Amino acid sequence: MKRFLLIPMAIMFQLSAYSQELVRGPYLQFPTSSSMKVLWRTYVPTSGRVYYGTSLDNLMQNHVDVSDAVTDHVVNITGLAPYTEYFYAISDGENVLSGGDAGHRFRTWPSTGADVPVSVWAIGDFGKGNTKQASVMQAFTDHVDDSLVDVWLWLGDNAYDDGLDEEYQSKVFHPQWGMTDIMKRLPFLATPGNHDYGSISPPTVSQNPLDNDGAYYDLIDVYTNGEMGGVPSGSELYYSFDYGNVHFININSEIGSVLSSSNDWTGANPFGSFNGSPMTEWIHADLQANDKPWTVAFFHQPPHSEGSHSSADLWERYMSAMRNNICPILEQYGVDVILNGHSHVYERSFLLNGYFGTPNQFNAAQHVLDNSNGSLAAGTPYRKYRTGPNAGKGTVYVVQGNSGSSTTEPALTHPAMVSNHGCDECVGSHLLYIHGDTLKGQYLTGDGEILDEYAIIKQEAPAGIGVTDAGNVTGLEVFPNPFNAETTVRFNLLKDTEGRVELVSVSGQVIRVLNSGKLAKGMHQFTVRAEGLAKGSYLVRVSSGSEPAVARMLKVE
Repeated sequence: MKRFLLIPMAIMFQLSAYSQELVRGPYLQFPTSSSMKVLWRTYVPTSGRVYYGTSLDNLMQNHVDVSDAVTDHVVNITGLAPYTEYFYAISDGENVLSGGDAGHRFRTWPSTGADVPVSVWAIGDFGKGNTKQASVMQAFTDHVDDSLVDVWLWLGDNAYDDGLDEEYQSKVFHPQWGMTDIMKRLPFLATPGNHDYGSISPPTVSQNPLDNDGAYYDLIDVYTNGEMGGVPSGSELYYSFDYGNVHFININSEIGSVLSSSNDWTGANPFGSFNGSPMTEWIHADLQANDKPWTVAFFHQPPHSEGSHSSADLWERYMSAMRNNICPILEQYGVDVILNGHSHVYERSFLLNGYFGTPNQFNAAQHVLDNSNGSLAAGTPYRKYRTGPNAGKGTVYVVQGNSGSSTTEPALTHPAMVSNHGCDECVGSHLLYIHGDTLKGQYLTGDGEILDEYAIIKQEAPAGIGVTDAGNVTGLEVFPNPFNAETTVRFNLLKDTEGRVELVSVSGQVIRVLNSGKLAKGMHQFTVRAEGLAKGSYLVRVSSGSEPAVARMLKVE
């Protein structure tokens, strides 16, 4: 049951009379372990005040004032206790405009390095102002109930078509789309997309990134001086922070330039020779200084995708720049998960290492460190080792670009992706849960279904494990792939074994058993017929007493 702030009757009347002054918000920014910024917009210039307290009963005892009469209000509440819940209400100094109930509250962040569970919610390409966007928001609030999460990430293309202020107002801050109630309680950490940059610096404009300005940068308030961990970036263009013992690094994929090598900070220019930039220098410095056990990177342009955008297309210069010039740095320092948007589908990869090419350059034997489906429920989570020849290696790539956008009949044939979801009505968001030695990821659809789940477990390496080790199984391949009538599974066994060969769903459910029993050393071949299989992705799993070998196959019509 909601509890409401006890406000004198005269003030309650004024609240009703003056509520029309509130245009935007309140929403939250710049969370730290001792402070939180509350932002809102009014029709006419007023002063600002925020009441706050650890319960609704003591809300009127503390307040912060800003005397300047403005329409865009930013009030920083400081001196708060770490990891503590506070309630709040906003006012013009005389009239309460919003708040004073359970829907207006926030929790300060824990101290950097604190050993606490961390939950993350990521949405990408959502700012369409449509019912798909609203369904994603509703599915999330239904799924987490009243607890929400700790960290909310925006993966770019936050407001279509050009990231104008009026587009943010109508497609993000309008209550119809289900985000405003979440923003009253949960601060967001954002990255820009190409649509946000349509009003800042589109590809046809060659501009020094340090001159970038516009609605996106007016909206956000992020760490520039290492206020919550990480190396200071000195700019809102890119930044990093820690939540507990998880390090987050935001990279700006939109500050490349196809027209000017001097203003190209990612290597998007097809005619220049990219030798680094202030941003790549900062990425090196930040990740080299990072001592947290988990690292999550997020930016807009995906390195690998076969959705509404394809990493095989030569004109996807911003995608290839991130793949060729940024991802090698991230993998060098052991980044665990990379979250992207841009391609209007959901895709999730194997545990990859050293793969920075186009789809036709993918080599599973060379690029896949763990070729299971990553499902903890199925007993095949990804293993990432702290020691041994693969110490710190292995990254899961996630494309979450359908949190409001979608695409009809995407190819979804990228060989590095073990799970995907895309169609005209296919929308969703991504959840991460991180604690101890385990990271769990989930894809939550707009219908409220968990359609994909995976986990990374960090551990010491077993003796003798190598980059291409797949236990007793080598050379696992599926051909043709994709297929529509039948396909062939082939692999080699290094020794005689008791084993199983299974066709499973991407969630780990066994659909067919192709073989169970003794398998002799040498080559084996099985036929998978399409009868009874719906269009989509499947896995063939070969188990022989050690970690299973898994290959992806795609059934098409």
